[in-house]
Amino acid sequence: MERIDLVILGATPGEIAPFPVLFKRSISAEIAGNPFSIYNYRDLKLLIMATGLGKVNAAAISAAVLSRFRAGEVWNVGCAGAYLGSGLEIGDVLISESCICADEGILGKDGPMPAGSLEIPLVVKNGQPFYDCFPLGEALSRRRVPVLLPAGAFDAGPSEGFQRGDAGGAAGTRSGFGIQYGPSLTVGMASGDIQTADARFRRFRALAENMEGSAIAQTCLLLDVPFLELRGISNIAGVRDKTQWDLGAAIRHCAAVVMRLLDKQAEGD
Repeated sequence: MERIDLVILGATPGEIAPFPVLFKRSISAEIAGNPFSIYNYRDLKLLIMATGLGKVNAAAISAAVLSRFRAGEVWNVGCAGAYLGSGLEIGDVLISESCICADEGILGKDGPMPAGSLEIPLVVKNGQPFYDCFPLGEALSRRRVPVLLPAGAFDAGPSEGFQRGDAGGAAGTRSGFGIQYGPSLTVGMASGDIQTADARFRRFRALAENMEGSAIAQTCLLLDVPFLELRGISNIAGVRDKTQWDLGAAIRHCAAVVMRLLDKQAEGD
């Protein structure tokens, strides 16, 4: 089985678009009909591909990749919608401390009940049950991510794709962006209005929502592969007016954080 140091997965081609121009490609092929490429960067061999939208695609493709390659770790990258009250702004990057499952559990007349109410865990690993949350703290600590990329203002240089002030909120007025650590929420359906998003924020206390994270986290847990999730904030969850979004800033900023982390790890920091 071929060794890959790092697998980078995004839901859509756009979310992984910054990376091909930064790395030297060696191989392009397909897994389950989805194209992927293998790149060399410094001493690392990277596999980069889009999974398709949603949890089923994310789990199926990540499982297919990990059954074909011996991966050192998996990073899930791309965009997310931040909840009002999270402290995140459009253009910031969330590094997930845990991936919470929004849709597993019991739905009653008074709303959803936790997955633990079923008394059947999604995963049992080394005797530990996991019901609706996959902690990522161990992988973060092992890679010293909070030390290498502390929370707070992030000032990317030209080598990471853009100058300070090149992007920010939808209005383009903010200089630089922030990094924040906290839980992310994986949903089957994105919040369609502010009321739905606020209810999710109050229930789960996650900082942002996306549609793939927990599925890849669960797959990696089952297969003993370290997993990280890094998401650029493209919009406020529940706001469907795309003129208020900034997908470009979210993708560029997420890629800049990925590159900074890769470089620091390669330098042995």
